[in-house]
Amino acid sequence: MSTSKQLERKLLFRYLLLDIIAGTGAYTALHLVRKLFVEPERFGAAIPIKFDQTFVLAATATSALFIGISALSGIYSDLTRKSRLAQAFNTFGGTLITAVLLFFLVLLDDYIKEYSDYYLTLGVYSGSLLLLSGFFRFTQSTSVRHKIDKGTLNFPTILIGSGKDAAELLVAFQKDRSKGYSFMGYLSTTEAVVDERMKAIPFLGHIDQLADIINDNTVEDVIIALPSGNSDQIAAMVSSIEHNDVRIHVLPNLFSILSGQVKMESLGRSLIEVKRELVKPHVAFIKRLFDIVVASLLLLLASPFIVFSIAMIAIGSPGPIFYTQERLGKNGRAFKIIKLRSMYRDAEVQGPQLSSEEDPRITPWGRTMRKFRLDELPQFLNVLRGDMAIVGPRPERRFFFDQIIAAAPQYRYLLKVKPGITSWGMVKFGYAENVEEMIERARFDLIYTENITLVNDIKILFYTLVTVLQGRGK
Repeated sequence: MSTSKQLERKLLFRYLLLDIIAGTGAYTALHLVRKLFVEPERFGAAIPIKFDQTFVLAATATSALFIGISALSGIYSDLTRKSRLAQAFNTFGGTLITAVLLFFLVLLDDYIKEYSDYYLTLGVYSGSLLLLSGFFRFTQSTSVRHKIDKGTLNFPTILIGSGKDAAELLVAFQKDRSKGYSFMGYLSTTEAVVDERMKAIPFLGHIDQLADIINDNTVEDVIIALPSGNSDQIAAMVSSIEHNDVRIHVLPNLFSILSGQVKMESLGRSLIEVKRELVKPHVAFIKRLFDIVVASLLLLLASPFIVFSIAMIAIGSPGPIFYTQERLGKNGRAFKIIKLRSMYRDAEVQGPQLSSEEDPRITPWGRTMRKFRLDELPQFLNVLRGDMAIVGPRPERRFFFDQIIAAAPQYRYLLKVKPGITSWGMVKFGYAENVEEMIERARFDLIYTENITLVNDIKILFYTLVTVLQGRGK
């Protein structure tokens, strides 16, 4: 394990411990204000200060609330790379949300004499929490900053490219070490001309060796600095290594800058970082909560249709009622998708096949179910189990996914998110009858993965409902 990874683990422990101390300290300050000022003023008598079991439980609960909100905001991730300014805004936001929740859950029921007492209790708690947690986090992040500045903490980095762009990038980062990059060497294309300045670091080989070099060495960052016109090579490289635990950065071209993909940085050259996690923690939490509520509600509402379909399947053709099949989920993890059987038994005895418009393997009732997508209703159980989401790229079988990746490696990116019952690809394209159509549909799903929001999920659900009511499935 690299030095930075070891430090990351230590920092996570420190942050959690210090946030527990900050949360407990803030609640202690609140407790003292309530007992020394607010309640005596309300009741006209001194109130004894007790640090009893109730106090301990309340301090624990409020600290856990603060830590939970902080975790959803992403404060505990990438602790060796955290910007102190971004961390300050993050801490302020987490403190504000925690204080507001505490106000409505607890402080609103306080015994007070005047409404101004709310300002006192809320102000003392939020101020104490902000000062304590902010101070603790600032000291930890500043310690990391000093380690990077001194060179005791760095991130082993491979530079892709050997021309003018790569050389200028190398020189810039060697002068400004604020990012902590420690260049192991560079890779080049076979026909590339090597800039003299690149000889300052070792030549590691050609770009087709990138995956092997990462697997054989401790690499934390890959910076791709190829000239314009190499987009296909860049896409292939990113696809080949995105499953590795490395940060991938790409030198932006003019279009990337004008389209707003490049963010201004305080120091150094600007790079586009390929996102490892497409969904921020708080968005993932809200989306999961939405999935559970919607899946539970729709299972309940759809139960008469499911029961009726079960009866029709049992009457219509021999075989099991439900059909399970292995599909690829998030990060390539296999799971069993659950459907109502719409085909005759042993429909794939000749091997995996995609369905078509006039597929003779589909039963009469199965054709009706597919038209209104009733066969997919049991997949809400997959959602509740956590295998799938309501909205997400459609899960594929490995047999077909391997063919998609062979033709278009960039679609491996779809495995970064949970697959869904419905998708933007299903709305815009529909069912696919061959690999070429699957690739075409995947284009829409790739767009979705870059724009995951609850609003977009609701929009796709609405379009799916229209499709179902119009009977445009197959």
